[in-house]
Amino acid sequence: MIGIRIRICIVGALVLALLGPGAFAGDRVVKGKAHYYSDELSGNGMACGGTYRPSKMVAAHRSLPCGTVLRVKNRANGNVVTVKVKDRGPYGDKKTVLDLSKRAARKLGYLDEGSARVRAVVTK
Repeated sequence: MIGIRIRICIVGALVLALLGPGAFAGDRVVKGKAHYYSDELSGNGMACGGTYRPSKMVAAHRSLPCGTVLRVKNRANGNVVTVKVKDRGPYGDKKTVLDLSKRAARKLGYLDEGSARVRAVVTK
């Protein structure tokens, strides 16, 4: 016979699996540097399906589930954008937590600098 604690753990795990990445929207915060995709990558495939277009509001993150929506804030100027995780990365520098599309980088105001310190919150 399964004990009550084990049953509670099993039910909890099933609920989390069914609710998906948005279950605790707002609980997950990512801080670090963001870069943006080179124009040369336009048309390349993305890990979560589709092709990269600089005009779309998309991001790459190492571990957040595909389809996760993030509210990203440039910590230097306060600009905010909403993007969807559609790719994996960035690779290399561990301080870089996001690669963003060129459109997102423009709206955040860091195209000339090439990178920005950001705070991203999972919204769903």
